[in-house]
Parts: sequence; structure tokens; C-alpha cells
Amino acid sequence: MEEKIQSIERAFKILESFPRYPNGIGLTELAHEVGLHKSTVHRFLNTLLALGYIEQYENNKYNLTYKMYNVGSSKLQNLDLLHVSQNEIEFLSKKVNEVVHLVIQDGIYVVYINKIEADNPITMGSKIGRRGPLVNTSVGKAILSNMTNEEVYSIFNNSIKSNLIPKDSSFDKFIAEIEETRRTKIALDDEENEDGICCVGTTIYGLNGKIEGAISITGPTERMKDKMKYGLKNDLLRSAEIISAQMGFVFN
Repeated sequence: MEEKIQSIERAFKILESFPRYPNGIGLTELAHEVGLHKSTVHRFLNTLLALGYIEQYENNKYNLTYKMYNVGSSKLQNLDLLHVSQNEIEFLSKKVNEVVHLVIQDGIYVVYINKIEADNPITMGSKIGRRGPLVNTSVGKAILSNMTNEEVYSIFNNSIKSNLIPKDSSFDKFIAEIEETRRTKIALDDEENEDGICCVGTTIYGLNGKIEGAISITGPTERMKDKMKYGLKNDLLRSAEIISAQMGFVFN
């Protein structure tokens, strides 16, 4: 492993603290948060202020500016999947009148790169740019269903080490769920990620069978389970097939 540059590591540690404080954070609290001396944190903050990545409020609290978002969003703008899928996920959301998510894999996580709201909006934690665990989201399980059992076990084990799931979680039970997803092409999140929220997800493929990402339909548990009786899963699969074909996947 290459040697880390301490000053860069500290700067990002400071930047990555801000999302936990949407209303801003003061110098003393931030220094405690990152485990550095106040004078050290103050120097970094002055540099980040000068570069335009943070701002300081009248109450002396600091917060992120949109410059960091602009840097990150440039990565999303270069994803063909984001543009190719837009019309179809808008159509799907309108048809089922529920939230539709589009994600890509990032290690043991998924990253939400698009979210289409429904006419009957619900409060949930998903936001564009936010990450969620592969192991307890429907979109994550859909992606995992395309991997070997050994690869799934590695991600499952790393998720336990990262405290994403309880240490006593059963892999046998989990892999049985993945096997069912392989059979049906549909993965389920039954209030595993958020109380009262149910999601169904499936994979999006690209050229030569590449796993491009996944999409899901999300809504209140009782409403979703009722809609699943009347073709919701087929609607999801149909949209995923359309997007996959647009991404270059050839169905046998």
C-alpha cells in the first residue's frame, strides 16, 4: 500500500464530517469530531474557505458549499446509464406511482445516482449521491445475485466487519435469499433498510453482460405488497429489460 499524504488525508477527513451536520459545525466540535487540535483544524478550514469548498456562517459555524457537489456530479454526468435510463424510469415511476431509484455499485455499497419521486411522496433516507449497503437493499441484492457465492460471501463478511449488518447474521439464510433472486430476477428489501418501507429491485445489464447497475421501486410496505399482487414486479422487469437493451445487452 502506498504511503498516505497526511495533510490530504486530514483535509478529506474534515470534509467528510460535514454531511453529519447539515446546519453547520463549529471549530471546537469539528476538532473533536476529527480528533485533531483546534489550531490544526483551523488552518485546514482557512484553506478550504479560500478554495471555496466551505463557507462560514455569521454564528461562526462552517458548512460545505456546492463546489464539492459540482466536482462529484461531473462523475455522474459522464455515466451513460444515467442518461439512457432517464425516460424509462420516469415512465415506470408514473405507471406504478411509486419512487424509482437507479444505482451503481461502489465496493460493498450501492450509490444512488437517480431518484424519481411519485405523486404520493414519502419520507425516506435515499438521496442522489448517498450510499447504501449491498447486503440489505433490494438493488444491492440484485447486483449480488450476479456474483459467485464466494464473491457474495466476501462482501457479506466485509459488511459485518464494517458494522453494516449484525455480527450474528446468517450467511446460509442470506445466500438462500440470493438464490431466490437469481431464480426470479427480483430482489426484496422488506423494511431492512428503513422501517415501513419496502423495495423491489432488479439488475441492469450492458454490453457483453456487464452489470451496469440496478433499479428499484420503493414505497410504503402495505401499499407495495398490495401492488406486487397486480403486476408491479413485471413492470420493474420490463423497464430493466428496456434499459438493458438500450445499454447494449442482447437477450438470448
